[in-house]
Amino acid sequence: MARTRNNQTPQESGLAQRFFASRSAMMITSVIIAVVLWFVISIAVYPTTPRTIYHVPLQVEIAGTPAEENGLSVIDFDVDEVTVQIEGNRSRIGNLNAEDLFATAVLSNVTSAGTKNLSIEVKSNENVQFNVKEISPSSVNVTFDRIVTMSIDVRPSTPNITFEDRCVLDEKNYFATPATIDVTGPQRQLEQVSYALAETSQKEQLGVSKVLTAENLIFYNEKDVQVDDSDFTYNEATFSLAVGVLYQKTMDITYQITNAPSGFDTDSLKLALSEKKITLAAPNSSVDEMKEFNIGSISLSEIDLDYSNDFEVTVPEGYVNQSGFSTVNLSLDSKGLAKKDFVISDIGMINVPTSYQFDVVTRQLTVSIIGPEDVLAEIDTRDITVNVDLISYTTQADAVDGDTVTFNYTPTISIRRYNNVWATGDYRVAVRGEKLAATTTEASD
Repeated sequence: MARTRNNQTPQESGLAQRFFASRSAMMITSVIIAVVLWFVISIAVYPTTPRTIYHVPLQVEIAGTPAEENGLSVIDFDVDEVTVQIEGNRSRIGNLNAEDLFATAVLSNVTSAGTKNLSIEVKSNENVQFNVKEISPSSVNVTFDRIVTMSIDVRPSTPNITFEDRCVLDEKNYFATPATIDVTGPQRQLEQVSYALAETSQKEQLGVSKVLTAENLIFYNEKDVQVDDSDFTYNEATFSLAVGVLYQKTMDITYQITNAPSGFDTDSLKLALSEKKITLAAPNSSVDEMKEFNIGSISLSEIDLDYSNDFEVTVPEGYVNQSGFSTVNLSLDSKGLAKKDFVISDIGMINVPTSYQFDVVTRQLTVSIIGPEDVLAEIDTRDITVNVDLISYTTQADAVDGDTVTFNYTPTISIRRYNNVWATGDYRVAVRGEKLAATTTEASD
């Protein structure tokens, strides 16, 4: 095919002529030329331009700052990204986006712990030069503190554990393992912590002691308010919780009256207990063998009209007093009772050993008798018997002088015909004994 002087075929030359003859084609060409001219003129006349870039990430770098030199660490800050308006060479900043920039907090004056309000600066990752016109927000609150390690007590927590009938928690055998834990975190937060609870979510009804597993550790201050532990770290992942179980039983409280004469009616005493029942717990069912709880004994002669005595509650080893009281008071209701003194001149002796000839040196003894008023009005000295009962007497070395023995002895006092009156007080009579001649001869042989 023949070509023209411009190396175009006649067909190609015709197409070009028709294109440029088209009005729409001429308009497109004009727009392109205008844009190019505007771009060239803008660069030549306006070399700098403003630009707003959003979502620039904020960093808080502590390396090489006074804060690091003072042993501080960044705990938290309240700004994640900023919006920045910059101005610079159009050809340099025209293609910048948020990934090409970074915002930092100015830490030059931070030397102590606490929350600081710091200004923000924005720079380019590629050292592109520009002027910062505005940053929003313009400042950031940064919390600084020293990172320390402290030992915290660990206690067990079993909120979903219940116990079978008559079973209760054994507080002495309720503990977590490990009992303490080393926790690392901000000093100010750790200093608020008083203890930690190792808590299990297990749900179970226990009738015997058991060891459970806890995965959750919750920190509390001395007011039992939970402490934020989001910045705490520690090595232990699980904790063992020992849950001891005790068997409990509620029983009557009783006491004993001693040294009462034969036939005396102890039920006639109007003695009242401050506590009538007690609940004890034991690590096994041995508590079931106890039918009552005896607080102790009281001698009948110690009971006066104003009698009142506190008995200490002492439980067997391994048992736990679940009732909460540590003493029980025993007192006499003296309403309707009276006290009267009698002078006794006839003091007898019974159950005398054969090795001595004993005599009562004391000739008179004033005895105080308590009983119902109407009964006391009927009693006279003939109803009162005072005997020195030597059945349990044993000669003491310091009472012997040659063949003679002298000592003081507590007599037995009883009231004939009446079983609801008694002698109160501590009485002693002097007794003298002479060793019998037959006994001396036998000892010599």
